[in-house]
Amino acid sequence: MATQIVLAVGESILVDDSYLIKWADKGKDWQDGWAPASYHYVIWNELPGQNEIQTKDPSTGMMAGNTDLNATSDAVGSTTVADLLTWADVRKLQIEEAELSWGTAQNEALNNWKNDGKSEDDFNQDNSDTESYWDWSKTWRDYDPNYS
Repeated sequence: MATQIVLAVGESILVDDSYLIKWADKGKDWQDGWAPASYHYVIWNELPGQNEIQTKDPSTGMMAGNTDLNATSDAVGSTTVADLLTWADVRKLQIEEAELSWGTAQNEALNNWKNDGKSEDDFNQDNSDTESYWDWSKTWRDYDPNYS
């Protein structure tokens, strides 16, 4: 399970001080109630300083105050710190699996390209006028069944 999480609400989620998930990549299991509009940051980590929920006035964007977090059982929106840590660990693994699947598909496409006698140097070029084995508009998100 993840041990640290920093939610920059609307921007990103930092897991274990090393893995960054863009807010748009939260996936289908994210619940909106976990980070209400009044939240600015949720911090649970091992760095110096208080673990806390930093709130803002949604109408002005101005800081409104902080709520200390002292235990993983503490509430964060409609969930707990512990549940966010578990979710973060699962989401990280889902993204990593999708990235691996995307990489495998890309390698297969490149091998097919080269097996047809085409130059590897031309593989990443605009091949719209030729038969293409790879849709370059795809990303790892296309290989993630958990993406929202």
